Amino acid sequence: MPIIGIDIEKCTNCLLCIKECPTSNLIMNEEEGRVSFSSSRPCITCGHCISICPQNAIIYKGLKDEVLSFEGIQDPNKSISYETMYQFMRAKRSIRQYKKDKIPKEVLEKILDSMRYAPTGSNIRQMKCFIISDTEKIKTLSESIVNAWQTTMTGEYSEVLENKRKMGIDPIFYKAPHVIILYSNRSSPSNYMNAAIAMTYGMFCAQTLGLGTCWIGLAFIIFTSNQDIRKEIARIPGEVLGIMTIGYPSAKYYRAPPRPPLRTKGFS
Repeated sequence: MPIIGIDIEKCTNCLLCIKECPTSNLIMNEEEGRVSFSSSRPCITCGHCISICPQNAIIYKGLKDEVLSFEGIQDPNKSISYETMYQFMRAKRSIRQYKKDKIPKEVLEKILDSMRYAPTGSNIRQMKCFIISDTEKIKTLSESIVNAWQTTMTGEYSEVLENKRKMGIDPIFYKAPHVIILYSNRSSPSNYMNAAIAMTYGMFCAQTLGLGTCWIGLAFIIFTSNQDIRKEIARIPGEVLGIMTIGYPSAKYYRAPPRPPLRTKGFS
């Protein structure tokens, strides 16, 4: 268990960790008169006790990551204003026009690093990531998805896909230099929500680095329904949770389009 106990030399018994722990592993030991860590319940290793302790008195090991502290962490609202964040979010576009340039490995690593810090239900982290960067493989996969869609889903949208393909447009991955696929070897409904949040983190991080992204829902539908494409062509061994393209946008956007208001009840 990564959380081992409490450094009694540092602990001031402020009780903040007890109030914060979602699984009540941190308790007040009445006999000893101090905060103690109980291993009688499963710890979800969320790390909130580490974050909230003013004295850095939580003892831990094997978390496979470094604790981070920086100026302004106690008041993140001071790091970025609402107005700046709002404009940044409104500027986010689903990119369907990419340059051919590949993204340097160190830049992709920054995006993946941001995704691992996305919140998950009960801190369960079962997601894995697969990146396809081979141009021919992306093209083959796109063709297979279009063919599968036309075979199983007739109608107007099948015609749209075919018309785009005749125009030399990749209607699935838009000739993006990279495709990121989140998947898991364990089946759980919460994994899909966790993946959606992680991809959102990655999309906004990508935007800070001059990159564009797009959630590919059609590919997700085919991957979840067609085992041959998922396993034989994409080589994904588990359950696909989300797919997005990423690359350098080849187009500029000059305004943020309008969106309808969120339908809200109970607000007064």
